[in-house]
Amino acid sequence: MGQPPKYHKYIRLRGNDYRQGAYFVTLCAVQRLELFGRVVGDSTDAMMELNDAGRIVDECWRAIPDHFPHARLDQTQIMPDHLHAIIALAPPVGNGSTQWVDATGALDDDRAMDDVPARPRGPVPGSLGAIIAAFKSETTKRINRLNGITGPRLWQPGYFERAIRQQGGEYGRIAQYIAENPANWR
Repeated sequence: MGQPPKYHKYIRLRGNDYRQGAYFVTLCAVQRLELFGRVVGDSTDAMMELNDAGRIVDECWRAIPDHFPHARLDQTQIMPDHLHAIIALAPPVGNGSTQWVDATGALDDDRAMDDVPARPRGPVPGSLGAIIAAFKSETTKRINRLNGITGPRLWQPGYFERAIRQQGGEYGRIAQYIAENPANWR
C-alpha cells in the first residue's frame, strides 16, 4: 500500500479580494529555524537583535511599497524564526489607480471572486499573495547569496494571514501583539 493522498486545505477566505484591505500576516522560516537573529533582554526590555539575514529580511520588507505602491506597511516585527506584520492594500479605483480608504477587503455579494479572471498559475498581480511571493523569493535569493549557496528554501510554504476588521479595536490589539512579541519569546 502506498502513502495516502495529501490534501491541501485552502485557507484563504472565499469572496475576499486580497488586492485590498488590511492584513495581519505571519511568515515562518523553514523548519522554524532561528535564522534571523536573537532576542536579547528579558520581559519588557526584550528586543530583537537582527543578524545579516534578519537585516536582509527587514530591508526587503521595508522595500515592498517601492515595488507595490498600493501597499502600506504598519507594525512589523522580525523574530528569530518568523515575521509578523500588518500590511494594508489600497483598493483600485476607476482607472486602476489606488486611493487610500479604510477597507476590510470584503467583496459585495454581487461581486464574487468568480468575477476575477482565472489565472493558470500564481496569485493575482498586486494581491497579498503576489506581494508575499515576491518578498519570499527576493529574501531567499539574497540570503542564499550571502551564504554562498543556491537552492535551499528560507521560508515555509504559504503564509498565515488574517483580514483585520475595522470594528472593535482589532487593529490596535494586533499591532500591540506584534510590538510585544519579543517580550513573549519562549
